[in-house]
Amino acid sequence: MTLSPRLGGPDWMRLLLTSMLGATMAFLLLLLLLRTLLEPPLVEESVLRITRSVRLVEGVLSSVPSPKLPPGVITRQWLTREDAAVHAIGGFDAEVLRGLQKSQGLYREIRRDYAPLQDPWGGYWIRLQHPGPDPLWLYQPERLTSMTVWYLPILRNVSVVLGLLVGIAVFVRSQVEQPFRRVVAAIPDTAIPPLDLLPERGIAPLRLLTLRINRLLERINAASSERRLLLRGLAHDLGAPQTRLLLQAEQLQSLLQGHPRELAKGMLDDVRRLVQVTDQLAVLADSFKTQAVYEMVALDDFCGRLAASYPRSIALELAVPRLLVRINVSGLERSLCNLIDNAIEYGAPPLLLAAGRHGQRLWIRLDDHGRGLPTPTLLTMPSPPRADDRQRHRHQGMGLLLVDRYCRSQGGRLLLGQSPAGGLRAELLLEPTPDNPLFLNQ
Repeated sequence: MTLSPRLGGPDWMRLLLTSMLGATMAFLLLLLLLRTLLEPPLVEESVLRITRSVRLVEGVLSSVPSPKLPPGVITRQWLTREDAAVHAIGGFDAEVLRGLQKSQGLYREIRRDYAPLQDPWGGYWIRLQHPGPDPLWLYQPERLTSMTVWYLPILRNVSVVLGLLVGIAVFVRSQVEQPFRRVVAAIPDTAIPPLDLLPERGIAPLRLLTLRINRLLERINAASSERRLLLRGLAHDLGAPQTRLLLQAEQLQSLLQGHPRELAKGMLDDVRRLVQVTDQLAVLADSFKTQAVYEMVALDDFCGRLAASYPRSIALELAVPRLLVRINVSGLERSLCNLIDNAIEYGAPPLLLAAGRHGQRLWIRLDDHGRGLPTPTLLTMPSPPRADDRQRHRHQGMGLLLVDRYCRSQGGRLLLGQSPAGGLRAELLLEPTPDNPLFLNQ
């Protein structure tokens, strides 16, 4: 279906239907108001008018025969049974009849006028009490009731205008405001794939807008997948030559002596660093996975298994309470391994891995006994350090950048500072997100 930036046929049809529905609701509302506010005075007026006419005519008939009544008084001596059945009184007429009986004490039979009408507005036939042997019916013209009021132009126009306004308001709310609010609520507030698509609802221009946004989100998701495949391919392609270089450098070092052996040892160290960078590329590729899987784990058991995977010579101590956490387990394991490996390479044992809960936030920190950083700092993207400045930036490698990326994907951040023992403290601060509340027991 081709969408246009203008309202389409279905949109206009919905606007017409809501306008008609609004006009109907306005009609019913005004009818209710007329019946509750306008009808009682009309009933009272009709009761008084009929009472005066009936009593006046019956008083005249007591001394004057019906043929000699004034020309303005319309009487008839008979009404057929069929006419009485067809032209039965309605709700308004029943109210008039009850008003005659209760308020005026006038008990008379009333029937609705039948075609041809004596008056265009209609009227009643009231059976009179008189001295003659034959029945006599008095005609009483009807005035405006709650039904005939609708012929007044002002009320008809008010109903149409009010119905149109109500219909337009309903259309704007259901087809513009609510879909727009759903789109705004669904727009992702992160740039980390996968990015959920937006609901394509509402009027044609809004659906066209969300369609184009969804296509952009799909391209971002596809680009993330392609980037992940590219990084994994690069890591795989670099792995085989680096392995061969590593073996050849080791063999060359074993065959040489003196200064050439030292040169070969330097080459071997450089190749090993290249292997570490390649491993980090593989880890970076895994960080672009299109789906984050959250699992419920016991944090103390998880950290215990992680610590058990390292040799006892590392002296990794734990201070982790029993916490049930819903988290991306693979990402957390990869991040903690990066921190521990970083502390082993640049710090000094013993290492302390601690964790805790502060409100709805989770913190995990690793302390070592190395030289640490001069001052507490937030992790930042480092510039290439000079040779005499490498020691100061030793903790800010690609591994820590990947840990920081993981923390930000969990709505938190990574802090680097100084431990109480003078070494480096790396602290993961994780906060709940709409997709992952971290703690489900609260």
